[in-house]
Amino acid sequence: MTSMFRGLLVIVVACASLVPALCRAQPDKSEDRYKISVLTMGKGEDLFARFGHIALMVDDKVSRTRKVYNFGTFSFNDPELQIKYARGFLIYWVSVTTYRGIVGRYRYFDREVTVRTLDLTPKQAREVAHRLDTNALPENREYEYRHYIDNCCTRIRDIIDDAIGGAIKKKYDREPTGRTYRDWTLDALEGLPVSCAIIVYSLGPAIDKPVTRWDEQFLPSVLAQDLDEIRIGPDNHPLVSRKRVDVKRQGPAVESVTPTYETAIPAVLLGLLALGFLLPIALGKRKIAARLTGLGLLVWGLIAGLGGLMLLLYWTATTHFDTHYNENLLVNPFLHLWLLGPAFKLIFKASLSERTSWLIRWYLIASMGLILIDVVMKIGPFIQGNWGVIAVATACNLLALFALVRTGVIAKPWARA
Repeated sequence: MTSMFRGLLVIVVACASLVPALCRAQPDKSEDRYKISVLTMGKGEDLFARFGHIALMVDDKVSRTRKVYNFGTFSFNDPELQIKYARGFLIYWVSVTTYRGIVGRYRYFDREVTVRTLDLTPKQAREVAHRLDTNALPENREYEYRHYIDNCCTRIRDIIDDAIGGAIKKKYDREPTGRTYRDWTLDALEGLPVSCAIIVYSLGPAIDKPVTRWDEQFLPSVLAQDLDEIRIGPDNHPLVSRKRVDVKRQGPAVESVTPTYETAIPAVLLGLLALGFLLPIALGKRKIAARLTGLGLLVWGLIAGLGGLMLLLYWTATTHFDTHYNENLLVNPFLHLWLLGPAFKLIFKASLSERTSWLIRWYLIASMGLILIDVVMKIGPFIQGNWGVIAVATACNLLALFALVRTGVIAKPWARA
């Protein structure tokens, strides 16, 4: 019996000594707990969707969850928020949803969804997951949105870049690419002529400065392309280990989809301007020609005057910093609204008083002088890419002047007052 107990005791002690070794040999599931993926959503047909979208997905092997973190959540339902948005206080926040919900939503809107799985170390993946959880807390989730420098895409890029030791910034924040934010905006809004014209007209010289590839990563499509190319770690392995398209767009290319109003509005405005300026030049000194010229002045005064007033309000009453110092205030001053007075007089009376004729003549000449100042100043400090606006304003002011002279409403510019 004694020998038997001794044998059992030896076996127990031996087994006990093996427990730590077995524990060490058993892999710790928490070490490889998270898998991080980048979701990129293709362009949509709506205006706000033309720049694409991006989110981060975290697969948690321990809790068996799949969460999608979206930094592009906003709401226009609250009247107070609408006022804040109008004044430039764009409050966005981080929302957490399911991948199934994301797929369903973007399939409904016929927008492509691409998943890129990142090849991160367990430590890097854990850092990303914890940072996302921290950002999603109620006290942390809101941030002041800036379209070009602090948006849903730049926030995700920064989280990934911090986790991999700044590899993205090191590779792409170098020499300017030769493009500007304005170039990328024009590209994103292709197929929306009216919306594009209004937005690009509203944006000042802040978006005309040369940018690096790092700056261009405010766009999900650019960041996605760069993530595919970047390599990290001592072994220089690709950051993206797997890429798949989970939702494919069924319709035509977004750029080829143009709403009817986007083409109808320019056609109507061009028709009215042609009717108001070109036809009177052809008709000469007739009452109908003078009345049509009044129509042209009315349309042009509204377009240029309201456009200038909008820019003035953007600059003085909002924190939409990208619209400030807009050179289009020289090209289309809000004082063009003054043209509405003479316009109505011509429409109803087909003539102007001598004083009004003198004023409108020199006002249009002075307007051309302001445009010339903007052009000359581009040799020096002015960098805004507004040549299209300059061309349209020059043409409309000259046509208005010629129409007024041709119809006999005002004296020739070189004639004495």
